[in-house]
Amino acid sequence: MRDTTRNRVLWAMTVLFGVFAFLKATPLAPSLMAFIPATSILVPTLFAFMHGSRRLGWPTMLTFFAIAFAVSWCLESLSIATGFPFGHYHYTDKLGPRLGTVPLLIMPAYFAMCYVSWNLAHIVLDKFDHRADTLQRFAVPVIAAFIMVMWDLSMDPSRATLSQAWIWHEGGGYFGVPFVNFMGWYLTVYLIFQILALVLQKQQPQREPGANGDARRETWHLNTAFYFATFIEFPAFAWLAADRPLTDAAGVVWSSRAMHESLGLVAIFTMGFVCCLAFFNVRKAQRLQ
Repeated sequence: MRDTTRNRVLWAMTVLFGVFAFLKATPLAPSLMAFIPATSILVPTLFAFMHGSRRLGWPTMLTFFAIAFAVSWCLESLSIATGFPFGHYHYTDKLGPRLGTVPLLIMPAYFAMCYVSWNLAHIVLDKFDHRADTLQRFAVPVIAAFIMVMWDLSMDPSRATLSQAWIWHEGGGYFGVPFVNFMGWYLTVYLIFQILALVLQKQQPQREPGANGDARRETWHLNTAFYFATFIEFPAFAWLAADRPLTDAAGVVWSSRAMHESLGLVAIFTMGFVCCLAFFNVRKAQRLQ
């Protein structure tokens, strides 16, 4: 597929995914309910493979997927069995078939958002190349893990306490989600990124996609735009969602309005900040070329 055609498809996917994310907060949401789990995961996964196959190459992307799949499945399974590292919880039937105790959709979700977060970390650190230096080996995994957990901070209570795709057995102070969950998330995604960085260290650097600076900038902007499309859902719910009481597994009653407004604020000042920083960093790189 030519770069121009590929980018047009990726932009179309990004816009449609952003519209879909917004519609989840509107009265149309019940009619979308059957499509939400698969669309929310499979579209980002397709985006990651299409975007990444050109930037990193298919062998690296398949390695990335295998690392994300193996690490996330192992630690999710371990936590469901023992409580480490996320805490005690279980998945309900809303996410479909499982591999052991973990729904099959969970591992591609890790992969897709890990890919977008990995690229954003490169942008934030002004690292627009593939040279396997110290920055890529250690700094990129640390920053990418923070960017990934920003998404979970904005998402987890609505999926658990409200949608009940998974249930925290003892509830938690963050609208029914325990503190330890986010520490476990950071550990899990950091391991994915650190393993990937060490694998990439052994590979030869690849040139950036496209023959000119504009093609490279568009590639980075696409990645930022997709993270922004994922972000749209949270301020939309803060703006549009109605209020109703929610009860977690510990019997604590929460206000759905308070939850959505809190998650919207968290998203704006974490995910939204990263999107702004990434956009301006790419623009700055444009002036330097």
